[in-house]
Amino acid sequence: MPAPSPQRRTLDPKNDVVFKLLFAAEKNRDVLIALLTAVLEPKFPITSADVLNPELERDEWDEKGTVLDIRVRFADGTQVDVEMQAARHRGLRERTLYYWARLYAGELKSGRRYSDLMPVLGVFILDFDELPTERLHSIFEVRERHEGYSLCRALELHFLELPKRTNPANELEARAVLNWCKFLAATTDEELEELSMTDPNIARAKQALEDLSADPKARELAQDREMWHFFYDREMHLEREAAEARGEARGEARGEAKGLVTAVRTACELLGVELTAAREARLAKASTAELEALLDSLKRDRRWPE
Repeated sequence: MPAPSPQRRTLDPKNDVVFKLLFAAEKNRDVLIALLTAVLEPKFPITSADVLNPELERDEWDEKGTVLDIRVRFADGTQVDVEMQAARHRGLRERTLYYWARLYAGELKSGRRYSDLMPVLGVFILDFDELPTERLHSIFEVRERHEGYSLCRALELHFLELPKRTNPANELEARAVLNWCKFLAATTDEELEELSMTDPNIARAKQALEDLSADPKARELAQDREMWHFFYDREMHLEREAAEARGEARGEARGEAKGLVTAVRTACELLGVELTAAREARLAKASTAELEALLDSLKRDRRWPE
């Protein structure tokens, strides 16, 4: 996950920790409802939205592939699972169905009828291209293949692919959805300001994001999550390299060391650790084992080792 833009004071809502802190907060419930109204386009206004998992536990981050979702229940019992995904991981489509099935089945308590089950909807906001379409907002339902009528309203999955917001064809998308995608994908405070002047819901979201960004604890949590993603992605990269190298005897120690130096520099950038000339000289002379130890130390202590 890239470091925050130097042109920006506000935190990046594509960071899933920031996304959850912003939209799951009780004081920002109107912002969450505005986002879900734009995406789901409900037949009736959303009058209330209870967040079932508002807590943000650090222990959750230690699990590989952990997902920081927001589970919401409306007044009629409908549930919505909302996720922000900044990086592509294998099995995304299968996982969305698994999460839906788990929430849907979890509502069938002892003594209840199947007809009592309420719909479970999924909203998956992706900062990458996933689906073979130019559409910004894709919606999946259970329908008869030939005639297109719905089997039931229990399942509805929404995918918003942020990179597609710039496709001219998507200017025909619902303006509210397009504005929310632009808000989440903005890279500068100037972009946020411009958006807020045309959409009162975005203006409220911008103010909520500014308030959150002024909280030192929130900034620390956001940085921790960026570091988690950095080390997780690095581990996945090493696993892929190991899989490719099985059965091969490749003398690539020099290439491995070069990759580790890059990893150390990236970690320092994320942590705000200065790379002085002396530290750069140490990197140039360090062995692979020393670089690995240095990277582990940065991950653990969040500073350059003495």
